[in-house]
Amino acid sequence: MKGVTLVFTKQTAGTNKDKFGNLIPVTTTVSVDDCLIAPIIEPTTAREEQAIQQGKIQVRIHLPKASDADVSDSTVEWGGKKFHLDSDSVVFMNDNCPTRWNRYFRAEAVYE
Repeated sequence: MKGVTLVFTKQTAGTNKDKFGNLIPVTTTVSVDDCLIAPIIEPTTAREEQAIQQGKIQVRIHLPKASDADVSDSTVEWGGKKFHLDSDSVVFMNDNCPTRWNRYFRAEAVYE
């Protein structure tokens, strides 16, 4: 299997505040090499099944063991579409995972 480089974009709390005292969000990007990404065609959860029934495009993104990047609640572009990672990562024990990838996320297409 050949991994691809994906660039994840997310909003994080900044250190500056607006005139009301609220933290101003900062956009950060994280580039992760050697990711696997593929459309979900066989659902493994009720949420995935419901999304398929509603005609939503969803993908599963596997991150390599070499990366410990926090990409939760971020967006990523792939195949000309923008996807939002809307699940917690599923992490497998490295010793029980013979491939280079040990965690994955579900993402759903964003229609703007």
